[in-house]
Amino acid sequence: MLLEIDVQPTPDQIPVVHLKGEIDLHTCGAFRDTLRDLIENKRYDVVINLADVPYLDSAALGVLVDAVRRVREHDGSISLVATTPFVRRAFEITRLVKIFQLFDDEASALAEIRKDKAVAE
Repeated sequence: MLLEIDVQPTPDQIPVVHLKGEIDLHTCGAFRDTLRDLIENKRYDVVINLADVPYLDSAALGVLVDAVRRVREHDGSISLVATTPFVRRAFEITRLVKIFQLFDDEASALAEIRKDKAVAE
């Protein structure tokens, strides 16, 4: 199954990355490139919506860990919308819940980013 990637910026220019399909060794290259492009364009706060991702593997988790390391160098964050039990469990088992914030919906993720930005200003 191919991975569909759709990036939509909010009116205040926070990119929301919608993913649809499985993220694994074969599909994570495009995902990695998308995140790197956002970071190179100084988008350091990113929401990644995994609601339509039934499966991800360690390669996908590696892409996310690399991206969060890069954005944190610029005081940014990667917020994940993770609604499927499998995806949530993958983050819990690997203890990546300590690195990523998991949200039930995009609105909650965006609200948290905006709150953090307001505190920083």
